[in-house]
Parts: sequence; C-alpha cells; structure tokens
Amino acid sequence: MKQTIGIIGGGASGLVAAYFASHNNNNSVHIFEKQNKIGRKVAASGNGRCNLTNMNMGSEHYHGDKTFVAAVLGAFSLDDTIQFFETIGIVTTTLENGKVYPASLQATTVVRILEHELSHYNVTIHLSRKIESIKPVASGFKVTTAGKEEHFFHKIILACGSCAYSPLGASKDGYDLARMMGHTVVEPFPAILPVTITNKPLHTLQGIRWDCTLSVVIDNSVVQQVTDEVLFTAYGISGPAALSIARTVNHALLLGKAVTIQCNIFPYYAYNDVRNKLMRLLSQPDKSLEFALYGIMNNAMPKVFLSIAGIEYTLPAAAYINNIDAIINAFTHATLHPGAVRPFTEAVVAAGGVAMDEVDPTTMQSKLVPGLFITGELLNIDGNSGGYNLQFAWSTGAIAGKHC
Repeated sequence: MKQTIGIIGGGASGLVAAYFASHNNNNSVHIFEKQNKIGRKVAASGNGRCNLTNMNMGSEHYHGDKTFVAAVLGAFSLDDTIQFFETIGIVTTTLENGKVYPASLQATTVVRILEHELSHYNVTIHLSRKIESIKPVASGFKVTTAGKEEHFFHKIILACGSCAYSPLGASKDGYDLARMMGHTVVEPFPAILPVTITNKPLHTLQGIRWDCTLSVVIDNSVVQQVTDEVLFTAYGISGPAALSIARTVNHALLLGKAVTIQCNIFPYYAYNDVRNKLMRLLSQPDKSLEFALYGIMNNAMPKVFLSIAGIEYTLPAAAYINNIDAIINAFTHATLHPGAVRPFTEAVVAAGGVAMDEVDPTTMQSKLVPGLFITGELLNIDGNSGGYNLQFAWSTGAIAGKHC
C-alpha cells in the first residue's frame, strides 16, 4: 500500500529524513516548512561553511541520555554520514579540531544539493506552511496548517528543530506540537551562545581576540575547563571558548547556583614561566605597572585585569616585585561574574526538548503515538559546538526516514 509521509520542518533532520523516506517506492513524501525556503539554519551554520560533523565523534560530546545518543550514532554513524554526503555529490574536508566541512566551504552547497536530491525523488516541499495542529485519525494523522489547509498522512516526522536562533525562523512550535501529541517537553534553555559578564572593566576589551583558559567554578569546584579563543565583547565574552562553557554556566544560573568563571590569559605557559617573564618586566626602571606589562599582552589588558583584581596599575612596576604572585593571579585566575542568560535569539543550540524515554532510539518513533517520529534538536539532547549537533540531526533524520 502506498503510504504518505508528512515531515514537519525543512531543516537538517527533516531534509535527510525526507531523502531516506523517499527511497521507499511506496512512500509519497511531503515536507512542510513555515519559512519561504528550506535549510535556513543549515545554510548559516559553521559561519556559512557548514560544520557537517566531527572526526572525534562520540556520545561523550553530548548532554542528556548518552545511551540514547550511542544507539543513534551506532545506527547512523560518522562514517555513514560522510558516505551519505559523498553519495549525493558532496566531497568533505577535515579542518581544525576534527571539524568536517563540505570541500566547497559553502553551507549553501549542502542545501542546494539536498534540495536537488529531494526533487529527483519526487519529494513535495510546501513552503510558508506553518502547521497548526496534528490529530491522530484512523490509520494516520490529520494535519492542519495555519491557513486551514488539511492533509492526511499515514506517518508524521516531527523535525521542527529547537527554539534557538529565532532570526532564522526557530520557535517553540515543535514543542507545542509534541505536547499536543501527549509528549513531555523538558523546558528548553540557551546552550551555545555568548556569555554576559558583569565585570565592567572587561567590556573595554571589546573586539579583542585572545586564547584563554576558561574554568567554570560552581559551588567552589571547577566543573569544566576549556582552552580556546575568546572574543571580548561590549557585554562579556564570545568566541569558541565562551560558546563551549555557556551551557554549563547557563544551567547553573537557572538553577540558582553560585557560578564564576576563572580566566587565564596565559594558557600555554607554566606558572614558573609566567613568573620569570613578569619578574623581568617588573624590574624595568621608570615604568608604571601597566606600562611594564605592555610587552607581554595586548596593551588594553593590563589595566583591565589589574582593575578586576583590585590592583593599582599606575604605581611603579618595581613596587610589586615582592608581590609578584598577586600580579600573576590577576592574569591567570581572573574571577569573572556571569550575568543574566542571554536570549534564544543569540543561541546556536537549545538544551531541553522532548523527553528521551518517550522515543525509541532504534527507529526515532514515539513510544506514545505509533506512526509519529521525532528527530533532531526537538529532542532533549544537545551536543557541544563543533559539528556534533548537525551529526545528531543527520543521524536521527536518517533513522526516522529509513523506518517510515
């Protein structure tokens, strides 16, 4: 019997789900996308280069039910993903930190080729179609759009994505549809995004990029440590290091825990190396403490980090030789105070989503509603920055599509 498959959402997981579902000749596949084009977040991912996946793939790079993640990655792996893209004509290349990109280094390549493949397999794409409701009926589901169009499908794949980055159309619509079908939704919060810092002196470093070690301290214990580039902003910190710790920081803030961030601007030096270098600089006659430190860091930094530490930076440098450890700590253990969690509009990924114990990882089918499949960021799984979230989208989409 010919089956009709309705896919709600034309993002990463929805597009791949449609590709695999369409390979069953008995399926008629339809994508409903509320935007006027498909793959908008894919086209913007990886700073426009599309970080497809990561060669260091593993469940340890994910937050949530790691057993579920391991099952998903086992069913549609890193190798399966790379082979899939090669099959449809996308050559991949591996760059820094194991990140895998299309060889064109253009995210639009991925969207255009996926769109071509779906057209080839007669997938119907309905643009500017927001789904208002999904109701189980005999042998399937009745789907109603915001424009009151009604469609019948034997099976439904919810691939609406999370509410992260609303400028590209993200919203909480998918969560609402999942709840409508009886699913539990863990309240989402922003996971990968910049971090607000309330130390006002730090804001004067806006635009400066610097490799740092950031250590997240919760209840006086270091719970996460990352060494990477920090981009200082007018409100706090961004860049790879900040994005990597944002989930931990935000989760702690939302739970009302005491959280600080220790910043070390000398991540590649041992303590004694820093001490020796600073001792030589402080021994220079006729220089203020601030001016003496210009030779080892960006010239805007001494004043800022000394101020945060409460150290007077205008006095002669030599006056601090006997207090060198305090000077070192100002730059290796600067205590930064995170402020309010920044909004979903700035988030690349959201944590939270449909509860994992309500979905079968071997098929992505709902355990509550037969014939309903849930994929991608709509689920209560989120990965670290670096291609892990797109991999989860490709994998869950492929699994759902294959089982329709």
